[in-house]
Amino acid sequence: MRSNFLVRALSLFLLAPCTAFAEERPSDAAERPPNVVLIFADDLGYGDLGCYGATKLQTPNIDRLAAEGRRFTDAHSASAVCTPSRYALLTGEYPLRAMGGRGVWGPLPTNHELIIDTDALTIGKAFKNEGYATACLGKWHLGFGRGANDWQPPLRPGPQDLGFDYYFGVPLVNSGSPFVYVENDTIVGYDPDDPLVYGGKPPSPTPTFPEEASRKSPNRFGGALEAHRIYDDEKTGTLLTEKAVEFITENRERPFFLYFPTPNIHHPFTPAPRFKGTSQCGLYGDFVHELDWMVGEVLRSLEDNGLSDDTLVIFTSDNGGMLNRAGRDAFKAGHEINGDLLGFKFGAWEGGHRVPFIARWPGRIEPGTESDQLIGQVDLLATFMALTGQSDELPEGKDSVNLLPALTGDPEEPLRTELALMPHKPRNLALRRGKWMYIDAQGSGGFTGSRPHHHAWGGPAAVEFAGDVNSDIRDGRIKKDAPPAQLYDLEADPSQTTNLYRKSPQVVKEMQARLNAWRSPEATKETAQKDGGSAPAEAPQKDARGEAAPAATPAARVAPARNGAARADASKPNVVVIFADDLGYGDLSCYGPTGVETPHIDALAAEGFRSTDFFVPANVCSPSRAALLSGRYPMRCGMPVARHESEPKYSNYGFSPEEITIPELLGPAGYRSLMVGKWHLGMDVEGSHPIDAGFDEHLGIPSNYSSGRGPDYNTLFRGKQVEERDVPLTELTKRYTDEVVRFIERRKDQPFFIYFSHHIVHSPLKPREEFVGASRKGKYGDFIKELDHSTGRVMRALRDAGVDDDTVVVFTSDNGPTRFGSTGGLAGGKYCTMEGGHRVPAIVRWPGRIPAGQVSDTTVSSMDLLPLFCELAGVEQPNDRTIDGKNILPVLLGEETRSPHKFLYYYNGTNLQAVREGDWKLHLPRTPRDQPFWSKKRDPTKGFVTLDQPKLYNLEQDVRERHDVAAQRPEVVARLQKQADAIRAELGDVRTTGSDQREIDLEDPQER
Repeated sequence: MRSNFLVRALSLFLLAPCTAFAEERPSDAAERPPNVVLIFADDLGYGDLGCYGATKLQTPNIDRLAAEGRRFTDAHSASAVCTPSRYALLTGEYPLRAMGGRGVWGPLPTNHELIIDTDALTIGKAFKNEGYATACLGKWHLGFGRGANDWQPPLRPGPQDLGFDYYFGVPLVNSGSPFVYVENDTIVGYDPDDPLVYGGKPPSPTPTFPEEASRKSPNRFGGALEAHRIYDDEKTGTLLTEKAVEFITENRERPFFLYFPTPNIHHPFTPAPRFKGTSQCGLYGDFVHELDWMVGEVLRSLEDNGLSDDTLVIFTSDNGGMLNRAGRDAFKAGHEINGDLLGFKFGAWEGGHRVPFIARWPGRIEPGTESDQLIGQVDLLATFMALTGQSDELPEGKDSVNLLPALTGDPEEPLRTELALMPHKPRNLALRRGKWMYIDAQGSGGFTGSRPHHHAWGGPAAVEFAGDVNSDIRDGRIKKDAPPAQLYDLEADPSQTTNLYRKSPQVVKEMQARLNAWRSPEATKETAQKDGGSAPAEAPQKDARGEAAPAATPAARVAPARNGAARADASKPNVVVIFADDLGYGDLSCYGPTGVETPHIDALAAEGFRSTDFFVPANVCSPSRAALLSGRYPMRCGMPVARHESEPKYSNYGFSPEEITIPELLGPAGYRSLMVGKWHLGMDVEGSHPIDAGFDEHLGIPSNYSSGRGPDYNTLFRGKQVEERDVPLTELTKRYTDEVVRFIERRKDQPFFIYFSHHIVHSPLKPREEFVGASRKGKYGDFIKELDHSTGRVMRALRDAGVDDDTVVVFTSDNGPTRFGSTGGLAGGKYCTMEGGHRVPAIVRWPGRIPAGQVSDTTVSSMDLLPLFCELAGVEQPNDRTIDGKNILPVLLGEETRSPHKFLYYYNGTNLQAVREGDWKLHLPRTPRDQPFWSKKRDPTKGFVTLDQPKLYNLEQDVRERHDVAAQRPEVVARLQKQADAIRAELGDVRTTGSDQREIDLEDPQER
């Protein structure tokens, strides 16, 4: 194989457009293939090096590398996020192709399996196939094993199955547990008698650091005490460097490939003590100094072993710099971590993915040169294949382009015509084409922190902090009249100061069409390499309205296309969620004699599945809505209390843009989404609007219809624009229903998702005039009659459009009723963790698939809708976070009668008040101080305001929660108390911050 390499390599070098300088290389240079050292820094920004303009820190070794080689000024990571960036680097594929086309957009979760197919060609295999010694030393963060990783050796498959002879390093990320080292497929210091246990109590000790070092997450592992003792953040850089020098020395007689993904400079900023205080910009600069030392040691080792002239060294970073605490301190000291670029890590703006890229190869790369070629790290696979003479063996479907001509020469034409760029938020997927940069949404699609205590700053607030200028942003917010997407001329405006979206509509149209094609990985496989890694040249099909059609391929977590979609797969049902407000378990006639006559809703129940044990994870509206859209408990998604728009303290409290929603997940499968009605998740909060949450279309008002909700309480918005002011509540239900009916007719040939969020039956009780007196229960009952009529119109529209059999309809409520409604005999109601607050009506209908007439007591939840809809659409639910919902399709089909939930957790605001296991429900002690503002006063409808001792109920025998059996079943009490402690540690409580609890952007959440 080696002789084959020499023939091909010599031919390559003779044909390559090298300068005259290259001919000075010694005549014996081809006697062995070149070694390759790839140094892959973590979170190093474009402005973090002296050779890229930094003045508050010094990087003499990296600067020397640039002086002796070539510095690139338009190089990009494929993603602004660590895991997907590493996937692209190793595989030569865009991260949106990962995991069978489902895509990976965020950092890989702790227990995830290996996300690279062991049969796939990687850069490790490219070298190993040619006889190279290969090693990966440093951060991995691509998963281990198959199925859930239990962290028990052997950790296979892993790096050794992807072409690396040897691996040593940090298995995940230095800010996240497990805080151990992994060598090959075992944990360093592993003791089978003291295994590493995810969720083990107590967590094993690991070093901690002050706030100025930025955040290191709490350890989520117990056990493995010796392995934890060995791990030392401040010694990691030195340890990895010693391993790198050792590898070079041991393999000096044979060609080698060293992949050196350093933990520097990811937070926490933990340089060895000898580097602390050596820069002028705090720990941030000190950590860069350690990184520069690490590079210097590698270069010195090459020199000491006589290998410098025979080694190609590439230095780059996985994404742009992050504006965490240490990053902000560095900024305040005068250090601009991403130079003049807009934005930061995780975002689609240039600062998120334009990175340093330096290549040195004495005798082949002319020293002291600079290149403005557009290149991507996804191109390194093709480059290394060419370097080792394997160009003809690059598999189809790779997005990689050979960069050797740009490394060793000066091509007149660009090697790459297009580059897809992925931020964290799929809707902000971006496309670079020549000088143009197009981002298919507002904002960066990255972090959104903006307050002093926030760890991850980004978006408009970070632009204001950095003193940058962007035409869409004023005072740290997106302007209300900003364009819906972004177009920049990077040749004239590399700092992205001016959005040209409205000035260049033809370019926008072309870029959007190309980007929509990229959203379908299957569509690009045959042509990915024919045009410098570009998407198919053929424009997407048009729908009946002349809209560009997004791809229908199920690539999970790729953003929903902005335009229409040709319905390529009729097996994907439409989805309609009708979400009532404050509707009680006993308010419908299909749920018993206390209900109002609701013939249309009763017909849904008769033709489908009616649940008698449907759990919503909140007893008030905002958190219940956040949980439905995200599939996560409100404490986990950072929205545990209801917004009150008129109170100043809620001005920054909204649905986190970091949450991934149902419409964002269904978009890649060709679904177009509509949100109609009440939002109540912070429409005026940056990044919290329905359009920001992934909906393509929106018509509604911000919150409850009440003058106490601020000046826009009766303002109807279409998207982010005012449709009409002072709209009477009596008109809203009809307006909403008209919108839904029109949408169904317009979108009947393509899959769609509708979230119809009613105001009915929340106060004020103002039904339309024609329904006044229609019931025997006053205006409350009349309002329910209007709700039923609206539901009938929606069902008729589905039938008229011919999509009735192709549509899943879900009808449910956000929480239990107020004093006007009926719980059907359950204790409590809204604002309460008795069953009447959390158990609501729920009906699911899908003709021909879900058997008609089912009445089920299997416990299911509103959080289950996200996994259910993903299953129906053929997309995978997010894998970078905990999803609390479960796929309940087997339950709906009548194939399973067991609940998928072992435990359910009843929170009242931020206070954990009850834990349920099967039929056992344990109410936990609490005081008025623990309660949210809506539950502090004693009220017979609000359950236990004060509870000194736990109370246990068997809901099968006592669903009204009247007979406490705690004294008779102490073992059940003890078991559920233990579970309560475990979930407090994970999700938090009034005075406890959970390990997997999103920060609540609200002071004193329990108080109004």
